[in-house]
Amino acid sequence: MKVLLFSQLFVFLLLLASCNNSNDDDLVTKAAIIGSVNLYDEGTTKTDNAGMKVKVEGLSPEVSAITTSAGKYELKDVPFGNYTLVFEKAGFGTFKKSEIKHIATGTSTFITETPSLGQISTTQITALSSKTEGNNVVISATTNPAGNAGNKRYIRFFYSGSPLVSSTEYQFSSPAMIAQINPYALTVTKNDLAAMGFTTGTTVYVKVYGDSFWSNEYTDSVTKKKVFPNLNESAATAVSFIVP
Repeated sequence: MKVLLFSQLFVFLLLLASCNNSNDDDLVTKAAIIGSVNLYDEGTTKTDNAGMKVKVEGLSPEVSAITTSAGKYELKDVPFGNYTLVFEKAGFGTFKKSEIKHIATGTSTFITETPSLGQISTTQITALSSKTEGNNVVISATTNPAGNAGNKRYIRFFYSGSPLVSSTEYQFSSPAMIAQINPYALTVTKNDLAAMGFTTGTTVYVKVYGDSFWSNEYTDSVTKKKVFPNLNESAATAVSFIVP
């Protein structure tokens, strides 16, 4: 009788261990991240959505996918966690999408927001000047190619209290401006400058770059500054003025 009870207990323990191993094996730790993109030239004309590489930043070995002609991508077997996705294609400025929350929900993570991404700007800034008119400052930027009604060029202004002003070292960045006349003249008021944080008597330095309609803009997760990947770095030397 004791032998029988011992045998039954032994079998029970084997079954319990088997069940526990089965649960461990079935534990899901990975799933796919699925999304899509829309690709454009430096203006508003659609281009082929295929061929953009999308990868999970910081994973080793690398997890990546290539977009289809419909712009879709599927990153397979991504361990659950919070991630930044990196979007790269020849001719396009690198775009990053951060704070992707990939959690165990029993299914893939679907990114519903579809970014519109453009090609790097071909617009060069060949000349830049500034002049004060009363309480206003007029900044004139000459572009190559020249902008006109049939060939819109996009440009962006960066302001700083430092002569080292650039697309990465700046205190204020403007929205993209549409240049349809050459040179493009932007009038900045004293109130505009105050809203940027510049007070009367302050020396302000400004630099201008060619940009694209879709700038591939994102906020750097470390510096918290906006990054503009589609800028054309061929730009005239910065100019300065004193706030009226």
